Amino acid sequence: MIIDVFELVSVFFPFSSFFFLHSLIVCVEIVLWIYLPYVCLRLIIWRFLDQRYFKIAFIRNLMLFPLIITTFLSVLSLFNNFLFKLNLFGEALAGEYFFIVEIFVLLYTLAGLCICFYCIFSENNSSSKSKLLVAAFFVALLGGIQYTFGFFMNNLYIVAATLSVVFLYVTAQENRIFIDPLTGLNNRNRFRIYLSSILSNYVKVNMYLTYVDIDDFKRINDEHGHIVGDLALRVVAESMLDLSRKFNYFIARIGGDEFAIISSHTSVSDVDLMISDIKNVLKQKAKMSLPDVSVNLSFGTTNLNQTGKTLNEITRMADNNMYTQKRANKQGRNMDRENQQ
Repeated sequence: MIIDVFELVSVFFPFSSFFFLHSLIVCVEIVLWIYLPYVCLRLIIWRFLDQRYFKIAFIRNLMLFPLIITTFLSVLSLFNNFLFKLNLFGEALAGEYFFIVEIFVLLYTLAGLCICFYCIFSENNSSSKSKLLVAAFFVALLGGIQYTFGFFMNNLYIVAATLSVVFLYVTAQENRIFIDPLTGLNNRNRFRIYLSSILSNYVKVNMYLTYVDIDDFKRINDEHGHIVGDLALRVVAESMLDLSRKFNYFIARIGGDEFAIISSHTSVSDVDLMISDIKNVLKQKAKMSLPDVSVNLSFGTTNLNQTGKTLNEITRMADNNMYTQKRANKQGRNMDRENQQ
């Protein structure tokens, strides 16, 4: 859309009198042209992989490198025609080194496709696989048209850009609907959709639902403030995410200090092992991020292979099991305080 605006502006300024203005417009357009696959790759990483990768300086710099080089060469092209030059009619033509930009487009596209297919092969849910395939299609569409036909085939480029913008917009809106903004986990809406699809379509013998709750979370907020409370929520979320990436668990924040895990195990003992692993990872992370705060969790698990049980009944069973443990944990802490006194 911005490129179209630039093209419209250039119409009102005769090329013969405003040569530099036309060159400047092409310079900006090329930067925007390489910026679109860059944004597409960022979205793919954020949506399907893990947004924490953006905190790694090496990955950020690696992703920005083609964009920075293209911007630098595009500015130089105003004087040396590295990436483009204008003919007598004011039309932009490829410069001697424009192939560098095409290579960058190819690299962005391949990186996005590799991430999509990696997630497809590691994903167990058919609905998520379908979304990944759609994402891969649009990444390939944009990159393929950009690489094959190039920046100077404006009509085809505009088609690719328009379709990609629509895809980016729809995906962004989906994240607003289904992603918890504080923790980056799936929210309650996506949890219920995912659980409903499992109950309808999957063999559920080895699948389990585990509810997770932070003990005395109100006390953490009251004694340390809501900023520390939010940090505690993120630390708990990161602890579960560390294991979900390894074992493909589905994790959601379903409200307040409550979370849910949908996982596949060969036996109930494996669920206990998962819970133990989460506690160990949380202990290590809390020691670094929350040294003065005690963060403990209660868990409630139920098997999803419940004949005749509705989604609400199954979630209520997991919730009841969690609160049973929560009460037991609270009684244990009270006894410990009495013994200390």
